[in-house]
Amino acid sequence: MYSKVPPAELEAILLTHPSVQDAAVIGIPDEMSGELPMAFIVKQPGAIITSEMVTRFVAGEVQEFKG
Repeated sequence: MYSKVPPAELEAILLTHPSVQDAAVIGIPDEMSGELPMAFIVKQPGAIITSEMVTRFVAGEVQEFKG
């Protein structure tokens, strides 16, 4: 799903999360899809955020964005 979304678009989505201060997305090799995105996130000071929270947030936003 995310492999078809350009890294810059994923970064823009991540930056709309209130707990994310900065984000960078790169592609990593994947045998099945060729490449998958990997995000590096700087959280806002004092923010509590997990990878699961980020994944759910991005999934919801990508569906709206691409839907």
